[in-house]
Amino acid sequence: MAEQLDLKSIFDCQDYIQARLEKQEVIGLITLDLSSSGMIKEKHGLEFYKNIFSTISSFLVSFKGKIFRQDDLVLTNDYRDDQLIILLISKPRYKKVLDIYSLKIAAIRIISELKSNIIKYNTEFEKIRNIIDNISYGYALVKYDKNKNIRSIIFDAFSEAYLRQKFDEISEKIISMVSHELRTPLTSIRGFAETILQEDLSKEEIMKFVQIIYNESNRLNNLVNAILDISRIEAAKVHFKRKKFDIKDVIENVLELFYLRIKSSDLTIIREYSDEESYIVFADEEKVEQILVNLIDNAIKYTPFGGEIRVGIKKQDSEVLVSISDTGIGIPDKDKPHIFEKFFRTSVSMSVAQGSGLGLVIVKYLVETLGGRIWFESQLSVGTTFYFTLPVDETR
Repeated sequence: MAEQLDLKSIFDCQDYIQARLEKQEVIGLITLDLSSSGMIKEKHGLEFYKNIFSTISSFLVSFKGKIFRQDDLVLTNDYRDDQLIILLISKPRYKKVLDIYSLKIAAIRIISELKSNIIKYNTEFEKIRNIIDNISYGYALVKYDKNKNIRSIIFDAFSEAYLRQKFDEISEKIISMVSHELRTPLTSIRGFAETILQEDLSKEEIMKFVQIIYNESNRLNNLVNAILDISRIEAAKVHFKRKKFDIKDVIENVLELFYLRIKSSDLTIIREYSDEESYIVFADEEKVEQILVNLIDNAIKYTPFGGEIRVGIKKQDSEVLVSISDTGIGIPDKDKPHIFEKFFRTSVSMSVAQGSGLGLVIVKYLVETLGGRIWFESQLSVGTTFYFTLPVDETR
C-alpha cells in the first residue's frame, strides 16, 4: 500500500492549476464523497472514520501510474472533510484532449478499484463494505477562461461535478425503484399466464387467475403513469386548463370510482359538507381529480378493514379547504419531514401496501401550481389527515 499523501486544499494549488490550464486549456476534476460520513462518525466513532478516510486517500495515491498518471493530483476540498478531489492533468491515451465521457469512465474505474482493494485489505469486512458502497462521485471539466479568475473557474467545476453526482444518484435510484416495482407484477403476470396455458383448470380457477393478471397489469399501468407524470412535471411540460367548478362534484365522482374497494374493505365514508351548498374553486378540474384520486386511494389503502374515512370541504375567505382523514396506520414522526420527497415510503407503509413513492410528490406539485397549499397531521396507529386548499377565483 502506498504511503499516505499529505492532503491539502485545492485552493492552495490555484497557481499550479492556472498554469496547467493556460498551457492545455482543460483538466479533469473528479470528486469522491463518503456520502454517509455523518452516520459513520455517529455509529463507529470519529477515529474509525479518520482511518477509513486515510485508507481511501492512501489507495488513491497508489493508483498513480495505473489508473491515472504520475503527475495527476489528489487533493481535498476547502469545505468538507469527507470529500477527496482528483485532478486529472494528463489526457487519456489515444485522445487529443480530455472529454467528459473519458472523465466519467475514469471515475467509474477509480470507484471500482477502491471498492475491490479496500475491502480486500481490511479485516472489518461488513463495516467497510457498507461504507465503500456509499461512495459517490461527481465529475467535470475545468476549462480555462481568461475572463475569469482561477477561484471562479474552480467553483464552476465543483458546481458542475455536484450536479452530475446528484443526477447520477437520482438516475440510479429511478432505475433501481422501477426495476423492483416492475419485477413483481411482471413475475405474477407471467406465472399465472403460464399456469392457465399449461394446466387443466376449471372456469372458476381461470377467472381467478385472470383477475390477478388484470390487477397486476393495472398496477404496472399506474406505475408507468406516475413515472410519466413526474417526468412531465420536472420538464415543466404539464399544462393547466383552469376554470370554475364545484369541487364537491369531483369528490363524489372519485368516491364513486372507489365504490367497490370501499365496500370490499367495509369502510365507512363520512361526508363533512352540505349536499345543498356549492363549493366553487378556480382550478384545473382534471388535475384536481388526480389530487383526490391519490389522496383517497392512500386513505383506503392504509385503513384497516372496517375503518372510517372522512372527506370534508370548507369555505375560507378566498379559498376552499379540503380534508381527507382516515383511521389508518399513521405516519411515524421520523418519516414526517420526508413524506413529500420523491420515492420516499414510510417504514410502516411498505409493510402494508405497494407503491412507487411518487403519488404525494405529484399531489404537492399540482396543488401548489394551482395556487393552493397542502399539509398533513398524523398519529401512528391512529390515522392521518391531509389538507389542501384551492383558490376560489383567478386573482390568486
